[in-house]
Amino acid sequence: MTQESQSQDHDSDMQKVMPALLRAAQRARELARQTGTGLSVVIDGELRMLSGKELEDDRYWSDRKE
Repeated sequence: MTQESQSQDHDSDMQKVMPALLRAAQRARELARQTGTGLSVVIDGELRMLSGKELEDDRYWSDRKE
């Protein structure tokens, strides 16, 4: 395998990282709502525990903003 092909493989893998992280975050929110548990997140550099209605609040989730 050449260095160029390794670089292309790395680039294509990296393109899949953000969508995978967004799916994982969405699933974590869904699971927290279903189980009635909180979700620890960092918002503006502050560690917070969100639960209940806060989990539904779009202002916390950049993947929901348009």
